Amino acid sequence: MDRFLLLAMTLLLTHISHCQSLLKAGDPTIRYELIKPTVTLYKIATTDSTGKVLTEFTCRNTVSVNPDKGWVIVTQQFHLPDGRTLLDSTIADLKTLAPVRMRMVTTPHFMKMDLRFAAREVYAVADKGGHLIDTLHRMEEGYFDSNLLEYLIGLLPYKKGFNARLNVYTFERNGMDPWQVEYVGEDMLGLAGGGTVQCYVARTGNAGVAPDAMAWIEKATGKVVKRVIPMGKMYYVITKV
Repeated sequence: MDRFLLLAMTLLLTHISHCQSLLKAGDPTIRYELIKPTVTLYKIATTDSTGKVLTEFTCRNTVSVNPDKGWVIVTQQFHLPDGRTLLDSTIADLKTLAPVRMRMVTTPHFMKMDLRFAAREVYAVADKGGHLIDTLHRMEEGYFDSNLLEYLIGLLPYKKGFNARLNVYTFERNGMDPWQVEYVGEDMLGLAGGGTVQCYVARTGNAGVAPDAMAWIEKATGKVVKRVIPMGKMYYVITKV
């Protein structure tokens, strides 16, 4: 079995504790200095409990910075196993990471979404399989967009004892979606192209709706280089290429 899959399974046996502080958009401890233009390719695989790959596809993650508008734009382009593509782009405030706008579209069309964010509400229009939803979701101030969550995980102030709650907007949960992120330790992670990087290791979860997952974050850059997410008897493994 893959060493990191085995390590993730071991670490997931320990539950996230309840002693957490609420970390909001604009929190001064977020490592904003790591927000820089980058392009990162990820390999995404589903595996069984032995590490055998069942399906595999890729995601190109592009970070753009627009200092004139004060925006950071994170775009994810997924090339799915069935040949379709999914493109989502999230705009957030460069100084706070508070969400501004999110758009998602698939090719060929089977789903699209348009989100407009305000301090305490989100206006959402979604078309899923021909079912149109046009609604307003109420939020607590200081939330983040779920489409920015993986990027945000890399910017958190990890150290011994760090254990925070994040209010996240998720359309499928009608708005409020509390997540937890806990520092677990540090590890040296081997890269697909060779070499190793020193990483923070963090555990994430959202109140039992999604099972706890493990993330390895490169200390120097804040990039998430590996995630292992349980899916019943399978695992969803994201690896930086």
